[in-house]
This record gives sequence, structure tokens and C-alpha cells, in this order.
Amino acid sequence: MAQSSITKTLGPIHFEDLDPRRFEDLVRELVYDFKDWQSIEATGRSGSDDGFDIRAYERLGSATADNDEHDSSEEATHPMEGRLWMFQCKREKEIGPARVASIISDGVDPKVPPYGYVLAAPANFSKVSYDKFREELRKRGVMEFYLWGRAALEDMLHLPKNDHILFTFFGISLVSKRKSRATEIRTVVNTKNKLLKLLGEHPCQQPILLRDTKDVHYPYKAEYQDFKDHPRWKEYPVVDMHPLGLVVQVAKYFAFYDPTKNEWDFSDAVNLVLRQVDDEEREKNHEVRQNVEGFWEFFQKSNQAMFVRNGYVRFDSIAVIDSEGDLLHKFPHIYVDFQGNRGPFVGLSEYLEISEHHHESVKGLGKAKRFPSTFSKPRIGTIYRDKTIHLNDSTRTWLKNRSGWLHSIYDCDDKYEFLNPSDVIGVEQTEDREGKNVLIKITNKRKERAEDFLNERKDNPMARQSVEDQIGRKLDSKDTITIYEFKIVYEWHLERS
Repeated sequence: MAQSSITKTLGPIHFEDLDPRRFEDLVRELVYDFKDWQSIEATGRSGSDDGFDIRAYERLGSATADNDEHDSSEEATHPMEGRLWMFQCKREKEIGPARVASIISDGVDPKVPPYGYVLAAPANFSKVSYDKFREELRKRGVMEFYLWGRAALEDMLHLPKNDHILFTFFGISLVSKRKSRATEIRTVVNTKNKLLKLLGEHPCQQPILLRDTKDVHYPYKAEYQDFKDHPRWKEYPVVDMHPLGLVVQVAKYFAFYDPTKNEWDFSDAVNLVLRQVDDEEREKNHEVRQNVEGFWEFFQKSNQAMFVRNGYVRFDSIAVIDSEGDLLHKFPHIYVDFQGNRGPFVGLSEYLEISEHHHESVKGLGKAKRFPSTFSKPRIGTIYRDKTIHLNDSTRTWLKNRSGWLHSIYDCDDKYEFLNPSDVIGVEQTEDREGKNVLIKITNKRKERAEDFLNERKDNPMARQSVEDQIGRKLDSKDTITIYEFKIVYEWHLERS
């Protein structure tokens, strides 16, 4: 297939084409929407400006005055007064730290400093220049200050609300045809309804391919040297339909969570998000996943979690929906205007998934180092071929049915004291059609006082019953319970290990 060489890019804005006065006019246009102003004055055009190119007064919040509580001699604040802001505009391509200090020294009087100060110049400022800028203004008592360099000015001009300014000064319009509000709403509603038909109200990991509208090289990844870090198309599973757009799963990692200590950790060694197409990546990560999971499974069950990162794609950012896809990706393709490092997403959310219906925010949690940087192969301890354990009838039935909620064995009489984490043993009278018993692998072993055990599970009336069924007697509060957490394994697990 022939590859297209057509590209569309928006080059840098040529601020140097503006004369200094016109550059001041440009900055003043951007200033109007910067704060809630009482007044803005173009003082630079008058010649003698005392260092001000633009002077503005920020509107103060309306104050309520009670004449009975104030001294009658106290002067009332004049309605036209506000916080003084000073703007200096320098149409210079290069401004170093010394020049920054010189501009501030010439323009800002430390005896009567303005409340706010902005220096605007189409230059690329270094970290040292930013540091010098803050240092000089703090010394002079300025409360708020901003340094608008080339990048900041271009970012402001690229905002849709400033498209008219971009067109006025440079003849460029990023919004070639303005849509009416009704047309915008209609477009969003049509997009939402089309996706509802494709994915349903409750999508369950249904794949979509998010594609950058600016890309012209699909499906040739090699055309982009930075494709791995900044993919122009990528498959994501849709996990929810938000009122404003799609929610897709970006990443899912093995994690640790300790609610008693408010601590958490995760390993980014392998991303667990399932994708239909990236077979090569899935095969490469298969062994890594087994190794990480082999470490993670030895955490206490109550500490096991998943760290999830979801991305949000707004309906109004979707340009085109291809419901059929193609031979490489046989599912819907959704075209979105990717934005820098954010890609197709307007935002991301992160949380810990404790269970299907139990999520915890990571905000406010301390980070604890629980995962190593590298992982060894899954650990198998002693495999007891000549020994089995005896459990009560109901527990055996749950095991034979491979019940997912059953993951603990309880012992108060040291019957299973010989078992340790990573050991494998069969459970008697759980034979399958081939006459093989269910095999369990011990993943965690600990002792708890019965009183503490029951207090921690006082909201679970079945906790006591489960223990008593397994130990075959009433549980005494003075008993010590040995808890063996386990997972069901199969012969092929053992052969592979």
C-alpha cells in the first residue's frame, strides 16, 4: 500500500512580524480576559509611561459596609479603585536572567510596588530566568506575577476563545467555521447516540481504536520515531459511558493497599489492560505478568488491590466515528484531536480497585515500598503428594465448585502447622472426573486471636460460622486461629514451575 507523505502542521507564530506597539496591542487583547478588571489603560502608547506599557486595576470583591460599625470619619473606598497591575511588553527574541532583572529594576519601584506584574515577551525563558524573575519581584513586594514567554503566548492564542485575536493580528483562524450553539449540541447528541448504539449503556471492556485526527501515516508506526511514547492511535477498552463522554481503561497494575496504615504501592512492570490486537506485546508481557502476580499473591488478601487509571474522552472532542473499523482493528475507530502529552484524553482518574464494587482513592495515602524493581519466577514450596488435608463437607463442596469467594482455611489445633506459604497440598474427597483432588497453594499464613478476628469482622455474621464449621467446634474467644490463605492450582502450574 502506497504511503502518503502529506502532513499538516501549525508552525510557530511570528511575533517578530509585529512592531513593538502592535505587540503591546496584542498583549492588551489577551489581558482583557485574564482577570476581572475595573479598568485597563494602554499607557505605553503615550510615550512617558513610567515603565508601564499597560496599567490595569483588578476589581475588588464588593464589600458590605455597616455605617453603625464603622467610624464616621473613616474614608469610604472609591468605587474606581482596585488592585494595581503592571504589564511590560518586550518584543525581544532572547531575554536572559540579567536582562530580566534589568527590566524589573527599571519598571518596578520597590517603594510603591503594584499588586500584580506581568512581563510578556516572545522569548524562550530558561529556568534561571524564571528563578530570577520570581526573586526580583518578591524582593520588591509584588504579590502576584507571571512571565509570559513564547510558549505561554502561543498557548493563549491557540485557545478557541482567543481565535479572533489570532486572526486579527496574524490572519490565522483555527476555527474556520464557527458553529452555532444549536449545531454544537446537535453534534454532541448525535455522537453520544451513535456510541450508545455501538457500545450500549453499560459497555464491558469493548474495544475501540482512538485515532489522532492529525495523523496521516496509519497504520505505519515506523513513520513516528516517538510512537511508543506518543502513539497516534491506540486500542482501549471502554469501561463506562459518562454523561459527557467515554471512559476508557488506560492502565491497570498489581497493587498493595493497607487501610490500617493508609499506605499503598503498585508495580508498573506490566500493564494488565487487555487489548485484542497487540499480540506481540501480550506475549512479551506474559512471563512478566506471571512473575509479578507470583509475588503479589503472597500479600494478605485484604492487602491485595489493583491500581487503575482511566481516561476521559469528551463527546464534543470526537470528530468522526468509524463504526466498522478495518482488517487490522475490527472494531470502532474514533477520531479525536490529540493534545500534546494528554493525547485524546481531557482528563485521567486514578483509584485502587479492592473488589468489583469497592474502590478507594489514592489521594491522602502514603506511598510504601512493597514491590521490588525486578521479579523472580513464581515460587513453589513443598508439594505434598503423599498427604492431604481433611475439610468439612460444605467447604469441600465450595472447593469442588471452584468458588471464588473461598480463599481461607482456619485451624485452632495446629493440624496444618506443617504448611507454609508456597506449599501445595490436595484436599481429600474433592476428586474430579479423573479422580484428582483439588490442589491448593498456601499464599499467606498468620495467627490471630479469636477475639481480635471476630471484632474485625463484626459486620460479617458468617465469619464465626465459617471458622466453627472448619474446626468442628464452638470458637472460644481465647482461641488462637491460624489462617491459611490459598489459591487453587493445577498440575500444569506445577509442571511449568
